Amino acid sequence: NAHPGTGAALDAEIASAFEQHKPLLFYYWQPTGLMAKYDFEPLKFPAYEDACWQDLLLADGKMDCVSGFPISPLGIAVSTPFIESNPELAAVFEKVQFTSDELNGAILEMSESKRSGDDQALVFLRENPNVWQAWLSDEAAANLAAKLGISLTGDSIDSTAANKNSASNNQLGLASSFPSWSLETPLNNTLASVVQNYGDVFRSISTMALTYLLLPIERLLTVIPPWVIIALVTVLGWFGVRKVWFALACGAGLFLIGAFGLWGALIDTFALLIVSVLVTVAIGIPIGIAMAGSKLLRKVVTPILDIMQTMPSFVYLIPVLMLFGIGKVPALFATIIYALPPLIRLTTLGITQVNHEMVEAGRSFGSTHLQLLIWIKLPQALPSIMAGVNQAVMMSLSMVVLASMIGAPGLGEDVLQSIQTLNIGQGLQAGMAIVIVAIIIDRITQAFGQGKRARQKTIDASRH
Repeated sequence: NAHPGTGAALDAEIASAFEQHKPLLFYYWQPTGLMAKYDFEPLKFPAYEDACWQDLLLADGKMDCVSGFPISPLGIAVSTPFIESNPELAAVFEKVQFTSDELNGAILEMSESKRSGDDQALVFLRENPNVWQAWLSDEAAANLAAKLGISLTGDSIDSTAANKNSASNNQLGLASSFPSWSLETPLNNTLASVVQNYGDVFRSISTMALTYLLLPIERLLTVIPPWVIIALVTVLGWFGVRKVWFALACGAGLFLIGAFGLWGALIDTFALLIVSVLVTVAIGIPIGIAMAGSKLLRKVVTPILDIMQTMPSFVYLIPVLMLFGIGKVPALFATIIYALPPLIRLTTLGITQVNHEMVEAGRSFGSTHLQLLIWIKLPQALPSIMAGVNQAVMMSLSMVVLASMIGAPGLGEDVLQSIQTLNIGQGLQAGMAIVIVAIIIDRITQAFGQGKRARQKTIDASRH
C-alpha cells in the first residue's frame, strides 16, 4: 500500500520489484510503455456487466455481483467545422482503433528510440498496413502504400531506404558530423545488474533507516500534544530572536497550520526534516573539517560538491527509488544529497579563515592537532558552521514537495495533490504552511548563528 506521488515513482517501484524477481501485484493504466517493457502476466477478470458495474459504483451497493473492468475505446475528438470541411477524414477517424498492446509498444519505442510522434507514426504505417488498410477505401489505401513505398501484399518495396531517409532528415546541419556516443545503455544495464544482485541489501538499509531513524521520531512527535510543540517553538523563538512579537507569531503560525487540518502532515515533514538535518550535520561537519586540513582533499571533493549542487534531483532519484524503494527513505537520501554541500563548504570556509595568530599561539603552548581543533578552530569557526546548518535546514525544507513526488507524506503531498486535482485552495493552504515553517526555522537558526557571531566579535574586540 504505497503513496507513489507520481507515475515515475510508481514505475520505478514496479520495475525494481520485477528486476529482483519479487512477487508483484499491482493495478495500472494503459496505454503506457511500462506494460510493453516487461513481460507482466495480466490477471483474468470476469466479463464486464454494465448493470453490475453501476451497482458496484454505488456507495450503498449490495455487492452481490461480480464484474470485470469496462474497457474504454480510443476516442478521437474533432470540432464540428472540421467534420463539415473534411467528411472523408471524419469517416476514417470513426474507424481508427488500436489495441492496448499496439499503443504500449509504440510508446515504448518512442521513448527508447528517441522518436517524435510523427516519426513513430511513419514507422507504424510502414510496419502495420494490415491494421490501417481496414480504415481506408481501397483507393486511399493504395495511394498511401505508394507514398510510403510499401506493398499491401506484405512485401516491402523500399521500406529500409525510406526509414533511413526519415532518420537522415532528423539529423540536419552540423549534428550529423558528431559521433554517436551514449552512456544510456551501459548505465541502464549497470543499474539493472545492481538492483538484481544487491537489491535486498539496499532494501535492508532502507528498512533500518525507516525503523531506527524516521519512525521513532515520528512516533515521538505524534505522542507529544500539539499545544506542547507550539509552546516549545514559541519559547525557542523568544530565546533566539528575543522579541515577544516574533515568539507569539511562531505560536500563531503553528496554530494556523493545525487549524488548516495539516498538523499530521506537519509532523511528517518535521520528522523528515529532523532526521535529514541530523544526518547532514553528522556527515557534513567532519568532511568540512577534513577538507580544511587537506588541500588535496579539497581538490578532490569540491568537484563532487559542484555536481551535487547542480545535478537535477530527478536524475539521481530514479536509481535511489529502484534501490531503496518508494516512500520516505529515498526522500531522505535526496534531501541529504541536496543539503550537504553548503554545510561542507561553510564548515571548510570557517575553519580556514580562523586567525593564524591564534593557531600559532596554541601550537606554541604545546597543543596537539585535536586540541587546536576543539579549543581554537571550531569555536572560532562556529558562526560559519551555524550558517551552514541554517542553509542545510532551509534546503532540506525546500525538498518537501519533491519528497512527496516519490511517495513521502507531509506538507508537500498536499501541494502535489492540489496540482493534480487543480484544487487552488488546498495548494494555497499547504503552501502557506510551508512558508510559515520556513520563516520560523530560518529566523530561529539565523538568530542563534548571529548570536554566536556577535559574541565572537565581542571577544575579539576585548582581546585587541
